[in-house]
Amino acid sequence: MNPPRQETPLFAKLHDLLLWLTPCIEKFPRSQRFLLAERILDTAFACQENLIRARKVNGAAKAEALLHADIELEKLRMQWRLAHELRCVSTGQYEHGGRLIDEIGRLLGAWRK
Repeated sequence: MNPPRQETPLFAKLHDLLLWLTPCIEKFPRSQRFLLAERILDTAFACQENLIRARKVNGAAKAEALLHADIELEKLRMQWRLAHELRCVSTGQYEHGGRLIDEIGRLLGAWRK
């Protein structure tokens, strides 16, 4: 078995978000579990997939993958806000998730430059 790859802060933060978000989403009300909760997780994983793609390619393909990751992250922000407004997450959870998303956004923005 290969030793674990040393992750960049961006990948580490996104992993932390997914690790924290998954059990949080499982506690959504049943009415939102298969609607909003599923979309939130799908969006977060789509962001991760685009970042993985960006790590593996160069040039225009890298710029495109980073743009798509940024778009997914923006969608995640809006979905997370909606989850709070629908009272699927507490204010504390909303703030913590928002801080993680913002930090990922700053790291992603630095990579895009």
